Amino acid sequence: MQQTSYPHHMLREIHEQPEAIRQTLSREGGRIAEVAEVLRERRPRFVVLAARGTSDNAGTYLRYIVGAVTGMVVASAAPSLLTAYGSQMQIEDTVVIGISQSGEATDVIEVLETSRELGATTMALTNTADSPIVEAVEFPLLTHARREKAVAATKTYTTALAVLYQLSACWAEREDLQESLLRVPDVMDQVLTEVEPLIASRAERYTFMQTCTVLARGLNYCTAKEVGLKLQECCLINPEPWSAADYMHGPIAALQPGDPVILLAPQDASLKSVLEVGQEVKRRQGEMVVFSDSDEALELAKVPIKLPDLQQSYWSPIVIAVAGQLFAYYVAVSKGLNPDEAGGLRKVTLTY
Repeated sequence: MQQTSYPHHMLREIHEQPEAIRQTLSREGGRIAEVAEVLRERRPRFVVLAARGTSDNAGTYLRYIVGAVTGMVVASAAPSLLTAYGSQMQIEDTVVIGISQSGEATDVIEVLETSRELGATTMALTNTADSPIVEAVEFPLLTHARREKAVAATKTYTTALAVLYQLSACWAEREDLQESLLRVPDVMDQVLTEVEPLIASRAERYTFMQTCTVLARGLNYCTAKEVGLKLQECCLINPEPWSAADYMHGPIAALQPGDPVILLAPQDASLKSVLEVGQEVKRRQGEMVVFSDSDEALELAKVPIKLPDLQQSYWSPIVIAVAGQLFAYYVAVSKGLNPDEAGGLRKVTLTY
């Protein structure tokens, strides 16, 4: 079978995502179920997350999906409390989850090692099986995305969300949710065949965009943050990602007529409140790019991007991420930038 040629690694890796999700669910499904059984047996009081960058955006999804499905509280760790201040935190009867694509995030690993010493259940999610983070924890889980050559993470983000979704569904013993996730690669394929040409044709409009606002609520707040990060890395602009609810508590005051606003508005439990924010943005004459499977949401847009039916699912952030990555990619290309270089960043960033 002839291989498709792509002008950049980032675009090729965006297109590899459906198969990466299939491989991750196929190869890691049994392990995820085993870890979920351990969690049910140990009955942790709450979950603590340690992550940076794109991995931290995946962790934002963890907060919402675990809370929605299991009722557990998820809090973000502050690594400096352990790495800089030497705090002996009281985290027994807790599960600490570290997320790192490379498995080399030094401060995340230190949080996990210290947490394990303090009696917490420790887990890691990484794309690199032979990395230090795997050795630091009781229960490693892998995203089978294979190597990413582009600096901007794409398939490691979506596969991480798929693992976190499946872990939550298994933890809650929700077979309906587990079966629903199997639809995701096919819906991603729809985005890549049916929606990508529209995104590519509209990206040139934003060639001179220097900043924008990215809005979502609930489960999709993670992908609002991730789309903002892709625009920073690839397009060298300064977007502001907000929860749609938080945006109304002050930041909307700075919105000027014509300012670009990207609205992620799937048909789910958050849609009503997201529509209210979109209506206010339109009243203030902001220019909206709306990614949605809701006709009502799309009617608010200057640039409507109609998505396939997302079935009011908990997995919609995985699919919307693909559309957001494509938007960032094509805006970068329209600006004459190389999206693979991502502002001179390195693939692995070590912080202490």
